[in-house]
Amino acid sequence: MRMLLFVVLAVLAGTAWYWSRYPGKWAYAFSAAYADQRSALRSRRGDLRAVDRKATQAERTAKHKADRAEAAYRQDIRALEKEIKGLLDPGRGRLVKGPVGDITVYEHAVELTGQSPAVIPLAGLKAVFRSDPTYMIDLTEPSGRTHRAKYPRRRDPGDENAPFFASEQLSDFTLDILNAAADEHEFRARQNARLPQARKELEAARADTAARDEALENLRAVCAWQKNNPRRKTLLADLDAERHRWQQLTGKMPPR
Repeated sequence: MRMLLFVVLAVLAGTAWYWSRYPGKWAYAFSAAYADQRSALRSRRGDLRAVDRKATQAERTAKHKADRAEAAYRQDIRALEKEIKGLLDPGRGRLVKGPVGDITVYEHAVELTGQSPAVIPLAGLKAVFRSDPTYMIDLTEPSGRTHRAKYPRRRDPGDENAPFFASEQLSDFTLDILNAAADEHEFRARQNARLPQARKELEAARADTAARDEALENLRAVCAWQKNNPRRKTLLADLDAERHRWQQLTGKMPPR
């Protein structure tokens, strides 16, 4: 029953729409006596729709090219901006080693936890392992400021979970810190060499709007031509003339 009702409603809706395209009395829209007049109106509409479809496709293609040119322009700028930001502020970077006690080594910094937490840049950092009177690693910044991490040689009695460290382990870890500092030195040298060039490339990328401007101008030209397309104006005039003939016949002006 529901399906039948749906079919009936669909037929009624289709009939109403068709009648709205050929307004007037029932005979004008459905009688074979006026088939030629309906055909003429339908033909004029079809010709205009065909031209409009081509215009829409041409505009869509031009807009797609303009959007791609704009995206490429912005992508180049974003990539250089991201690179420069990373050169100016590389952050901690990836994990290199640790944590070993209170020290964790990252690509560009050392993180010290414990009683005196700190994040220490690796650039120019010195690391020294000391074993007297206890195990310790001293981290000295270029300014002379020194941070110290201490390590127990053995577990506390009765605490089986407490960590302890061997001299060789801490000595090797100190070398890891020194090697990370050496890598940071090389990174800073490359950074200082690359930064001015990256800034010049960014300035040039921002100024290089030729491809984007060309695509935008092409889009404007395509839209302007389609708006003033003489073929469309002719077809529109033909359709309007056919609509007026229908109005003279039926007393009703049909839509375009």
